[in-house]
Amino acid sequence: MYRILIADDEALEREGMRWIISNMVDEKFEIIEAENGREALQKASIHKPHIVFMDIRMPGMDGLLALRSIRQELPTARFVLVTAYDYFDYAREAIRLGAKDYIVKPAKRQEIVELIERLLTNIKQEQQETSALKGREQQLSKLLPLVKAELALGLIAESINEQELLSIAESLQLPLEQACAVVIAFPEIKLDRKELEQHVQQLHERHSNDRTFLFSSPLVKEHIVLFISGKEELQPEELLHYANTYSASIYSSCKKAMPDQPVLIGIGNVHTGIHGARRSYYEAVFASTTATEQHAISQFQHMESINTQPLLISKAEQYAYVQQAIALIRQEREEQAFSIVDAAASYIERNYQRELSLEEVAEQVHLNPYYFSKVFKQQTGETFIDYITRIRIEHAKQWMSNKDMSLKEICYLVGYNDPNYFSRVFKKVTGITPSEYRASTATS
Repeated sequence: MYRILIADDEALEREGMRWIISNMVDEKFEIIEAENGREALQKASIHKPHIVFMDIRMPGMDGLLALRSIRQELPTARFVLVTAYDYFDYAREAIRLGAKDYIVKPAKRQEIVELIERLLTNIKQEQQETSALKGREQQLSKLLPLVKAELALGLIAESINEQELLSIAESLQLPLEQACAVVIAFPEIKLDRKELEQHVQQLHERHSNDRTFLFSSPLVKEHIVLFISGKEELQPEELLHYANTYSASIYSSCKKAMPDQPVLIGIGNVHTGIHGARRSYYEAVFASTTATEQHAISQFQHMESINTQPLLISKAEQYAYVQQAIALIRQEREEQAFSIVDAAASYIERNYQRELSLEEVAEQVHLNPYYFSKVFKQQTGETFIDYITRIRIEHAKQWMSNKDMSLKEICYLVGYNDPNYFSRVFKKVTGITPSEYRASTATS
């Protein structure tokens, strides 16, 4: 229920306004009354009115002063100044303070009704926009981890071209001018894979700050890769120091939460750009293979300082581990994608005869609609709409062999509610109308 505060030192004026609102406005309001500015301020703080009718001249705190104070606490409330005198200076000051309108006593009933209805329409519209914005923000909050994971996987497996990776990073406001990789390896996985991923993700959320940006992959092969990027003003030495400090925190937290799960960590050097982030990943994987239970955190930088030959070039057999990891990542993602699309296709086949949305199918395979749409297109070569349309038309062709069924019945059987629309879709897909198709099959 919406709330209106009527602030006026004259009881008859308040009573008249209450009667108009209660009897002439369709919407039902909770009406709060105040007989002076100070009481108006107190009651506004308690009841949080949506609309405030404020008399300008009241004993003690006047209407403009009360409006100014209430406005600070309730910036979205609508204010209407009420005065017995049509003073331009008052109106100008009221508008400056955020008043939406003002009325002059004695105001006509219909004028007040129209004003309230106009303000209420404005309030409802703003509430709808706010609700829609919150919905988009919630959707974005669900989508962000998936997009970040996609960026991390793209850097690992080179499955996305450089321009698209830069576009994703830019949309996430993740700078890649300098970045380093941390590989968290779990040899002999003893826990549920999802549990490991969730634990590491929670650590990321707790360690985020305003100078560094974290994004990580899901568990692939036996490790999770975390990319740490920094703002331009952050020195490479500072970023690497943060990576070392964070790695120690990860190791300590993992051992505390999962004492029986072996954890080894490798840290790559700081490099610039897309290619630099990938290089840091190779270095981090290489470093993780040299870590031991006694020295669980290995830094590629330290390994370089004690080797005279360039690492990852002279030791081809060690570099092959990185290539093997990349191949396994690609294979695992392909298998996962095929499994998702197979499940989606099976669900569509069972339900194509009714209205079916991308969001519903995505929910069935436990994916965000955006990510599902992308995977579906990659694996089938068709958009969701094109795919379900083709399935329906193929089934329609099969039903047309039954001469006892009308085209209208077939239209409904394959999920269309409008025979004319069905005919247009059929022609768009096949090049001929349903009647022409049935006639051609009858003569063949």
